[in-house]
Amino acid sequence: MSQQDSPKRSAFLIYLLLATFGLCLGSATLFFASQPINVAAYWLGYGTPQQVVVTKGSSSFSAGRGDPGEGRVIADNSTIRLYGVQTGETVTARPRLIAIGANSYAFHSPLSATADLLYLIPTALFGFPFTLLILGIVAPQRLRRITEWLKTRTGNTTDSSST
Repeated sequence: MSQQDSPKRSAFLIYLLLATFGLCLGSATLFFASQPINVAAYWLGYGTPQQVVVTKGSSSFSAGRGDPGEGRVIADNSTIRLYGVQTGETVTARPRLIAIGANSYAFHSPLSATADLLYLIPTALFGFPFTLLILGIVAPQRLRRITEWLKTRTGNTTDSSST
């Protein structure tokens, strides 16, 4: 192995690490972004309303804070999961636009949909570094311009090329 192979190998490993990191950030961003998209779709009237008889009540209004309730769709006798319902209720629910996971969930009220807007926070936390990574790969000149603009806005205008 020659001396020149070592820098090439380390550069390849760095690119591989960045690609893996970007894949993880992108996957997390897409997963978390699906929830606010579902909320917007519900508010815009997406999906056919279904009458659901709740067979098991839920302990909360949103995913991650308790167990969902279960209900039977009257039209086709399928099982659907709902948050913010009580046993014995009959609610009108609409399915989510982007169904993630093995179980199907539905929104039955604007309040149950609004709780999923909390997913905007992790979407931004994972999406911002992912965007910078993609921007650095696709358009490094634009990223350089953004960096220079941020330096002038913060007053940090030290020129590293003059040293």
